[in-house]
Amino acid sequence: MFMKLKFLGTGGGRYVTGEQRRKTAGIIIETEKTRVHIDPGPGALVYANKEYSSPEKIEGLIVSHAHPDHSSDAEPIIEMITEAYSNQATLFANETALNGYGEIEKSVSSYHKGLCSQVERLEEGSKHEYKDIKINSQEMFHGDPRNQGFTLETDKKKIGFWTDTQYSEELLGLYTDCDIMVIYCTRPEGKSIKGHTSIDEVPDIMESTEASTCIITHFGYALLDSDLDEQKEYIEEEIDGKVIFAYDGMEFPGESSLERFS
Repeated sequence: MFMKLKFLGTGGGRYVTGEQRRKTAGIIIETEKTRVHIDPGPGALVYANKEYSSPEKIEGLIVSHAHPDHSSDAEPIIEMITEAYSNQATLFANETALNGYGEIEKSVSSYHKGLCSQVERLEEGSKHEYKDIKINSQEMFHGDPRNQGFTLETDKKKIGFWTDTQYSEELLGLYTDCDIMVIYCTRPEGKSIKGHTSIDEVPDIMESTEASTCIITHFGYALLDSDLDEQKEYIEEEIDGKVIFAYDGMEFPGESSLERFS
């Protein structure tokens, strides 16, 4: 049983999103039985059709939180699945995306939730099953206080998604037995800010898990302005596993892309 990731976009944060310095279209995960679109930000609908070979096979969405770079195209993707292709859609999303929280408005309307055959809320300690995927979720430390980090697991593989968050040891337990870690990292080494993860915190994350591969994505403006080769080398010197800096359109694993990382 396989799991495959297609990185439609690898940018994050308001400045990268605004300039589209990197795409912000999210990630599609494929298993033997389903296709799920993770964090469909601006451009997700366009690039799902342009760069993904079988958008008609997308069946589910995961929205970690309600910030635009993670959720703005959730509604268009739902309409594509349910209306254009007449498929059922299943939505997994945090409290804020579904209902709003504090000053943050919901990012999926009642109408679009009604188009879905199933809607489940991701929250602290929640466990879900969909087709051949098990989803475990936990609350992270971010500007959307209900933002969720999560793991996706099949019979053979387990992938951890360390989403937008300020680093904390409290968060590490969810990821201990992952095979692969996908880390949303907006900041370069030595330039951490509240609510986000920086390069120098990646080794601590990886030290707590059994994962053999670390994939960095969701690049913020400051990280893109740094020397990415140096940032990658910093992590490689600190951990034993493989380090991959994702790029727009990357597939993992993939015949061509794996050559680049050997």
